[in-house]
Amino acid sequence: MNETRRLFLLSALAGLAGTASLAFAPALAGAALPIRSATEVLRAVAAAQPALSYHAAGPDDGRPIVLARSSGDSIESYTETASLLAAQGYRVLLPTLREADAATLGHDLLAFIDSLHIPEAVFIGSEQGAQAARAAAQLRRSRIIGLVLADGTPAPTNVPTIGLATGATPQQIADAAATLARQGKWRT
Repeated sequence: MNETRRLFLLSALAGLAGTASLAFAPALAGAALPIRSATEVLRAVAAAQPALSYHAAGPDDGRPIVLARSSGDSIESYTETASLLAAQGYRVLLPTLREADAATLGHDLLAFIDSLHIPEAVFIGSEQGAQAARAAAQLRRSRIIGLVLADGTPAPTNVPTIGLATGATPQQIADAAATLARQGKWRT
């Protein structure tokens, strides 16, 4: 495949992926990737930023709510909460977190919303996801409208937070997130 065609296909795939940004250029720039399929290019982008793999629900112009799920959690355990929030007009994002410490995952969550050009969001988390959301709030308070922590542990005092007991129902989690989104001080 000639170089011009390879660059054209890379550009087209990056546009189709919808999540590619200049932050991922180092992963692809100058790389002599043996491109055999579109899937290989998308895998290269995903490898450059582990938090890029995600599911979304709700309108693209809705207020963003990020459900930070633990790496071992199945997405099915979050679909009801996501559906309840999407039905209210929120843009619900469920990134796949990698296995890492809380501080690293906090950085991953911030990089995730950066990659989608989201200036601020409400974060929901339980267990590892709650630790990641808490770490993100400690790193960049200005990016976090509010936290819903369903793990029964204390929250940072500098961020509006609703703490729920472990095992909260999807309806309780959705109601808490919607409350924070409605009452939040959004800059955008």
